[in-house]
Amino acid sequence: MRVKVFDGDNITLVDRGIKNKIHLACIDAPELLQAEGEHARKVLQNILADEEIYVRVFKKDKFGRYYGEVIAGGQNANKLMLSLGLAHYDRLQEKDCQGYAELESKAQSDRAGIWANGTDVMTPSQFRRENKLLGVGY
Repeated sequence: MRVKVFDGDNITLVDRGIKNKIHLACIDAPELLQAEGEHARKVLQNILADEEIYVRVFKKDKFGRYYGEVIAGGQNANKLMLSLGLAHYDRLQEKDCQGYAELESKAQSDRAGIWANGTDVMTPSQFRRENKLLGVGY
């Protein structure tokens, strides 16, 4: 199985020629053009590199993308990204996300990753909205 990491919360798994797009549920990582966006992508690549990967699927969206928890080498990659301060907790998926709010709070208090300068951080969804208005292709 091959893994392609698009950004800090989206990957594609390729197994026997079949591609499955996976969104790491419960988190929203910075967009690639945001501060820490490229760093989040690289960290996720490192987490997934050379590891056996499992996905606990929560749902599939209308575009065929799976939402779930990605387990690599026995670690929950979603929770690890949040703990490292490289993602926001996505409260829209709350019912499937036990323990995620606490991980985000700890990362904030530790000033990890995106929280290094405090908690007044533009969320990826805010970034997408603002840049769509400016004509950037998101």
